[in-house]
Amino acid sequence: MKQVRASLGTLAVLGMELMLMDAPPTTAYLQIYTEQRCRANCLFCSQAKDSEGELKQIARGQYMPADLEEVVRRLGIAFEKGYLHRACIQTAMYPGMWEDTVHLIGRIRDTCSIPISLSVFPLDDMKYKTLAGMGVDQLVIPLDASTPELFLRIKGKGAEGPFTWDSHMDGLKRAADVFPYAGTHIIAGMGETDKEVVELVGRLHGMGINAALFVYTRLPGTREVNLVDTAPDIGHYRRVQIASYLLRHDLVQLDAMEFEGGNIIHFGLDEHDLEAVIEKGEAFMTTGCANCNRPYATETHYPIYNYPVAPDSGEINRIKQQIEM
Repeated sequence: MKQVRASLGTLAVLGMELMLMDAPPTTAYLQIYTEQRCRANCLFCSQAKDSEGELKQIARGQYMPADLEEVVRRLGIAFEKGYLHRACIQTAMYPGMWEDTVHLIGRIRDTCSIPISLSVFPLDDMKYKTLAGMGVDQLVIPLDASTPELFLRIKGKGAEGPFTWDSHMDGLKRAADVFPYAGTHIIAGMGETDKEVVELVGRLHGMGINAALFVYTRLPGTREVNLVDTAPDIGHYRRVQIASYLLRHDLVQLDAMEFEGGNIIHFGLDEHDLEAVIEKGEAFMTTGCANCNRPYATETHYPIYNYPVAPDSGEINRIKQQIEM
């Protein structure tokens, strides 16, 4: 294994690409290098076995092949100087994936002590323990879907894929027993309601599992997820962000929230406290592993769904208008 894929933003921070950035990544985003398509078949993914999308694409981010040893060398320097605080490794399902993953983690760990996150499908307990022993402290198993029914359609049998909701949930539960941090991804904008996302976030939080929010991005060559190919409703996303923030920080219990027609109509806070949460802006920032800011990974510059840095006063006012929508 002589190459690794790295996001363009990561390569820029490492001094291997030239690009202007208003919000440089604070995590190094890497992916195991392979020319094989993933044996999973998620509808939204460019790398799925039946996709015609580009292998370099993960959401809107482009992960370019680069020399493994040079990336690892520069990663150690960037970590030492405080430019990068974590390495996040994305995997795919293909023969040799485990050996390649272990090799990449080993090379990083030989070079520096940067904290490592791994995004992967469910593995057995022995592999979990091996990863933890190598220094992976945060493990993510993406559910992506908000309900078992949606999961079946976009990641499971409905997509001619190998995954099941139950196996993913089981993998997350077992990961939470091994790693200091276990997390998942939820993609909004694929036909779910506020209530379905918020209830899942609350359930996972109760299990000690963090749910990071993403927004659905249709990529060229991928198969259809929605009947209507439009940008996800920003009002829906903002409501889900606020509710998820309140649950993750134990500011409100799920049963205190009110829903109507699947939409949240009361967050369980009085107006003054809700205003304070909105003004703080933290609820609208990127969620995920520690030090993950994922700049523009799932959106263009407008509208911004996940802010990589704290939104300013003008952006907070725009967010308030979006919530009212």
